[in-house]
Amino acid sequence: MSLESRIGQLWESSKYVLDDCALDNGAIIAANPSTKLATYPPDAVNYRYSWPRDAAFQLLATKEVDPSKVEDRAVNYAKWLENIEGYRKTGVLIKRYNENGSMDTHYGEQYQPDQAGALMYALDTVIPDKHLVIDAAIRRMADGLHDRWRDDSFGVTQDLWENRETTDENGDVFTYSLAAATAGLGNAIKRFKGTNYANEKWQRTYESMSMKLDKGYTTDADGQKLYVRKIYPNPMYNGDADNTLDASLAGLVYPFRQQEAVTNFQHSTVLRIYSELYADNEKGIKRYKGDKYDGIVRPGGKESNAGAWPLLSFWESIALDQIGESERARDLYNATVTKLNAAYRLGQIANNMIPEQLFADGNRQGKAVLPLGWSHAKFVLATRALRVID
Repeated sequence: MSLESRIGQLWESSKYVLDDCALDNGAIIAANPSTKLATYPPDAVNYRYSWPRDAAFQLLATKEVDPSKVEDRAVNYAKWLENIEGYRKTGVLIKRYNENGSMDTHYGEQYQPDQAGALMYALDTVIPDKHLVIDAAIRRMADGLHDRWRDDSFGVTQDLWENRETTDENGDVFTYSLAAATAGLGNAIKRFKGTNYANEKWQRTYESMSMKLDKGYTTDADGQKLYVRKIYPNPMYNGDADNTLDASLAGLVYPFRQQEAVTNFQHSTVLRIYSELYADNEKGIKRYKGDKYDGIVRPGGKESNAGAWPLLSFWESIALDQIGESERARDLYNATVTKLNAAYRLGQIANNMIPEQLFADGNRQGKAVLPLGWSHAKFVLATRALRVID
């Protein structure tokens, strides 16, 4: 099968997956083990939860692949949010929710500020005109971000990969989380400018967040300035050996870039992700060096070695294109589709479904989360951004 034909089939299958993750009650879940395609591996972890971050990117992708559905889907999700546990009172979104809106108390109570930032950004993007339900959701989340931002940090938070935390004592902030929150809040300020909802406190918080984000670079041994996983009060802080490169930092270029032009820090960070976290023989971009999570349930929680994440490869291809590396961006995009195509031909993955991770040896492929809504969303967004499908 030609690359062009496979891309067309993935485009169509992405419509199905995005629809399948949008439940009748308004929830948008990360993956649907109950799908009639019966492709979800029994040994993979259960992702039938709503992560607002995943939902945000799925909404952005729906606007590109099936725009006739995006308004209803966004409105229904915003209505669903009104009934989730704790949100109406605080405007704060935590890690993940059951499909009925209750907190997942076993794994899902940690605060992740990027969830609200990403969702505010997405809702404003897919429904840019004034809308009663969407406006109410954005205002509530903007208030929640403002209320949690104190002394230049959010306090105790968890990163988007759910395995690291910040602390009150250190005053540290996850760089990606801050970029998402700042972008979402900035969109809210623009959306309500000149209305009764214009809020000076949002502006003050936005400016404080932006100043913190501007301090987020570090300087490596070669004198190269780039972003790393966390921002400390001292921008040159180097006492955290774990404060290294993370693939999510591509988000500082797309979609959460704060300024029109790409900065030198952003440019160098995207290139560093490509040079250090991309390995062609390992089938794509990894989250970070030394990653162990592969999404497979084992006795005692034993871990192996993580695979590469197609969603990160597609994300990185968008970021590369945004910094002017269009040829490299298209090469990475094509390589990712080619690797998926090979896995389909070998019977490792159900046809035209995009998994959470791809593995070099292929032996674990039948146990990885499949299909993942976020992976299909990033494929759609990259396909559109790179002008593969106009």
